[in-house]
Amino acid sequence: MGREFSWWHDFFPDFRPVFGIVSPKATAEQTRYIMKKLHLKPGSSFLDCPCGVGRISLPLARKGVRVTGVDIMPSYLEEVHKKAARQGLKVNLVHGDMRHINFKNQFDGAGNIWTSFGFFEKESDNQLVIKKAYQALKPGGRFLLHVINRDWIIAHFEAKGWFEVKGMRVLEERSFDYRTSTLIGTWHFIRDGREAVHEIPLRLYSYHELHRMFEAAGFVDIQGYGSIKDEPVTRNQRMIYLFGTKPKKK
Repeated sequence: MGREFSWWHDFFPDFRPVFGIVSPKATAEQTRYIMKKLHLKPGSSFLDCPCGVGRISLPLARKGVRVTGVDIMPSYLEEVHKKAARQGLKVNLVHGDMRHINFKNQFDGAGNIWTSFGFFEKESDNQLVIKKAYQALKPGGRFLLHVINRDWIIAHFEAKGWFEVKGMRVLEERSFDYRTSTLIGTWHFIRDGREAVHEIPLRLYSYHELHRMFEAAGFVDIQGYGSIKDEPVTRNQRMIYLFGTKPKKK
């Protein structure tokens, strides 16, 4: 699998501090929105795949949702486990690739959150991520894909950008392959005079493409928004919140 297989294993340990750019207030607001839109309540079951360091998993568990978190990074799962233990929360954690999960009709809701999508070179693999979420849901269950909007990237393209978080400077140099709709980001993580560099290919999608992918997976009642205020998706909305429902059995 070459570069496709290896990049996230090398990238995400260095990326870890970047989770700190999302404020606790923004996370709390997003958590409330997810519960509302996915019709979750205490006792509901939710699949967070991939779960990262538990930014959404832990607040949902605190609200009484029965959370299963899946991630390919063992260090992230260990961090979630330790946080949950300290906070007296229960989160079921599974080490695995989001293409290869095998849950069937188990969850009231599921989410792929914060642009954890478009990682794979094969279009069929990205479609498989959506299909696996569909299969994991109970009939009537709802899925959220929360991903950066390709059309926003094109409209607001910048060849480079940087920010600082938790004592680390992050520089990203960007190019865009219009043939494959792939954003090539060269990330520089600089801390204490040391620099780590990673080149990351990310397949970006427009709203209409994602809508078709949801339909192909079997979802109905597909709804897309550009913010947690349910604003419409436009090129001026950076993110897409796309929801789909698994049909109830007749």
